[in-house]
Formats: sequence, C-alpha cells, structure tokens
Amino acid sequence: MGYRNRAIAIGLALTGILVPGVHKFYLRQPLWGVFYLLLGILFSPITVEHGSLGAIARIACVIEAVWYLFQGADTFDATFNRQITAVVPKLEKH
Repeated sequence: MGYRNRAIAIGLALTGILVPGVHKFYLRQPLWGVFYLLLGILFSPITVEHGSLGAIARIACVIEAVWYLFQGADTFDATFNRQITAVVPKLEKH
C-alpha cells in the first residue's frame, strides 16, 4: 500500500488515449480498470464499425487526467492516499 503520486496518475490517465484504464489499476481501482480496458478494447474502432463506446472510455481518461490536475494535492491524497494520510498527521504551524 504505497503512496500514489498525483503526477504519475495524471500521466497514466493520459495514456488512456491508447490503453484506457491503466491509471485505475495504479489508483487501486482494479474493477474500474478492467471496465475501462474492456470498453476501450472491445469497442475500439478496429473491432467495431462504430467505435463510439471505445471513444467514451478514452475521453473519460482525459477528463480524469484534467480532474486530477486541477484538484488540490490534499483532495487527491484524501481520495487515493487515505491510509497513508491517516497515519501521518500534518504538522501545525505556530
């Protein structure tokens, strides 16, 4: 249960343009990762005449990359590093 880095999550979400869902595995959400992968692969323009469902998975990855980029580090940590931030208290300024 290691620390999840926001910059890595953003980069992996952007790779979702090619392989959707990789960032979900990194963020400990394997069911969503499998869902994105299946949606992106099974409904890609290569396998289906109209690959709009595959495009939805890829667009969702880009939207999530932007979401991770614009949310604060505290919000990202509270969502994806809950176990770690609960153990290490923040230092208070005097």
